[in-house]
Amino acid sequence: PPILYSMPVRSVRRRYLWAHIESETNQTEDTLHKAIDYKIHFLYGVKGATEMNYRLIEFYPKEKNMIIRCNHNRLNEMRAVLAHISEINDAPVRIDVKLVSGTIKTLKKKAGF
Repeated sequence: PPILYSMPVRSVRRRYLWAHIESETNQTEDTLHKAIDYKIHFLYGVKGATEMNYRLIEFYPKEKNMIIRCNHNRLNEMRAVLAHISEINDAPVRIDVKLVSGTIKTLKKKAGF
């Protein structure tokens, strides 16, 4: 019988976003994750949330910064989700995306770590 070779599978392309949280109150990683997850499902539903493949990678509470991962095809939708978040736990909040990169290493280098 002929030997079948499988083609190499290309890895998922992702984008990493460096975002700053403007808020007078301190936010926790858990409250941020819940707010972002809720807004993704509110705007795009379960299918959109699955395609977006969002993950909160790192959170820096003192600097109020975070690194978020998403699918490269859904970068604009992820930016829209972050722009739509206006309050967390009844406190006014604004999330600004400062940088976008293809790897965490490059993102941190651009951000000046």
